[in-house]
Amino acid sequence: MKTLLLTAPMPPGYFTAAIQAHAPDLPLLEYDPAMSDAELAEVEVVLGWRFPPNVAGRLPKLRWVCSVAAGVEKLLVPELAPHVNVSRIVDTEQAEGIAQFVVLMALRHARQLPLYEAQQRDRAWRRQPMGAVRSRVVVLGMGTMGSAVARLLGTVGFDVRGWSRSTGEPLDAMLATADILVCALPLTPETDGLLDARALSLMPAGSYFINIARGQHVVEADLIEAVRSGHLSGAALDVQRNEPMAADDPLWSVPGITITPHIAAQSSPQTIAAQFVAGYRSVQRGEVPPQTVDRARGY
Repeated sequence: MKTLLLTAPMPPGYFTAAIQAHAPDLPLLEYDPAMSDAELAEVEVVLGWRFPPNVAGRLPKLRWVCSVAAGVEKLLVPELAPHVNVSRIVDTEQAEGIAQFVVLMALRHARQLPLYEAQQRDRAWRRQPMGAVRSRVVVLGMGTMGSAVARLLGTVGFDVRGWSRSTGEPLDAMLATADILVCALPLTPETDGLLDARALSLMPAGSYFINIARGQHVVEADLIEAVRSGHLSGAALDVQRNEPMAADDPLWSVPGITITPHIAAQSSPQTIAAQFVAGYRSVQRGEVPPQTVDRARGY
């Protein structure tokens, strides 16, 4: 089964060596926009981040799409045939790394480190009242990532509650309890723009927002207004609606908003290769590959 690698923006060959270390017999094709219909017609498997425009419809033999990330939304294009299985990589090491990032940002906020950084710039040695961290944290999305985040937050002393559609608890009620809100949701049509001005207004005054899911979950103009007005004390955004961010993106210059370039954690090529090859062998045997997503739900 020929495999098409749609792994840009990673450089060509980024995953090839890792895959061939497990299975040197797998025929791999790096995507090239100049590929002919005849070349694409032989492809049965795709490993990648996203479909370029007008590619999925040119793969008549396609049987399986494997996302190199936890999210699959960039691969669920309308022209993808209904019978094609779509699966994702589940990397517990990546989940732990993301959880560490969230704890770092949550503690930075709860322990008022930006205040002390400002005092240092002013050479002001002033102590502020501070006890052990007991802030109430709500984690939206309790899949592999969200569960790891909630567990590690609880370990360091936060009062953590998780929310997902399956909990049955109203989202509005959860938002109203969140001193810190963490978004770990999958991106679906239902969650796109979920955190808008109305949702953010339900959070307690002075609360804080951390996003390690997708930038599209947040209406960024509404978030900027909530921070500038003082309703939210700030936010840590490892993901943004437009990546890479343009130099003139208004998010850059908002005091209280910390921007990182989607680096909370990344799966290693070796982890991706091992899971991909295992899935490839299962498809060869006529089985459903592991970590298959519900395409109707988007995760």
